[in-house]
Amino acid sequence: MPKSGNPVALARLRGIGPLPAMIEDAAGDRGLIRTFRDAGLPLEVLDHKDMPIPLSLMSALFENGARTLGDRTFGLSVGRRMSYRVYGHWSDYSGQAGDLAGALQRACATVGSQLLGSKMEFGREHDRWFWRVTPRLGRENSVQYSDHIIFPMLAFARIYLGADWRPDYIEVGYPRDKAALSIETALQTGLRCGRRGVAIPFSEEELARPHPAMAAISLRPLTLKAVTDDVLLKDAPEPARSFSAIVTLRLLAGESDIEGAAEIAGYGVQGLQRRLRITGYTYREVLETARCKRAQTLLSETDLSVSQIAFALGYEEHANFSRAFQRWMGCSPSAFRARVANTSRPRA
Repeated sequence: MPKSGNPVALARLRGIGPLPAMIEDAAGDRGLIRTFRDAGLPLEVLDHKDMPIPLSLMSALFENGARTLGDRTFGLSVGRRMSYRVYGHWSDYSGQAGDLAGALQRACATVGSQLLGSKMEFGREHDRWFWRVTPRLGRENSVQYSDHIIFPMLAFARIYLGADWRPDYIEVGYPRDKAALSIETALQTGLRCGRRGVAIPFSEEELARPHPAMAAISLRPLTLKAVTDDVLLKDAPEPARSFSAIVTLRLLAGESDIEGAAEIAGYGVQGLQRRLRITGYTYREVLETARCKRAQTLLSETDLSVSQIAFALGYEEHANFSRAFQRWMGCSPSAFRARVANTSRPRA
């Protein structure tokens, strides 16, 4: 496993739920394209729902969506249309515990399969127990993102507490604003603003509530293979491991410059190079690893020409791409494509 360092905060794209469809319905294709562009995300990322992306870009996507639609409650509306199951095997596994306390403990212990670099906690604070998520975002940049996770958190607790349950209040990290009353009305409970992250309080009696369908549950162990497969340098120390996800994301739009990648990671170019060097990597090595994996995907799964693939990977000349691919794989791009085609062709 990678050593704990200073990772770039990441979240799986699946966590945006129905956001793209909601923006497209209200603002059309142009509104959707503008929202993604202004957040620094290519629309192509929508074909990769399990891809880890920087949390700062996901948060920007929610903030931009709210501005595009002129709706302060946009994040809450997105979350209202999300099931806790949007988070995949992580939430399914957590929701198989025998009681609510066990489910929250599971969620916190395995949150790395959905979030990297953010904190999820479950523990006693004064006279209550709290389930708390603290995104690694500035308060002024986290309003929409914070609002969108409230309903999925409530839906998860309601597996055990019933569809009509609601907490006495919900804590959020941002200051109280004019929309707070509308949000409280939608949630049917009060907001306590200016706290740490997003938190839901529980009593001990609520935490002891058993799963209503425990006898029908087939427990199965969770594997974190999915998240490590999505991050290219899965065995690298931070920040090389999480930075590789940024490079992969930018290649979807054919972008490979170090300046843009460093800006997303929150470093200057020299600072990024220094941090990578400490972990034994260079930017070129991370980029080459990402290009190699993306090239294999495009050659195997699309009909794009070699020249088009070279351009998509940020090469100005397809000959440079062909030489690089020969170095990576020991064969030309065309030979690799032919080999994959022969392997996948059904035998007579």
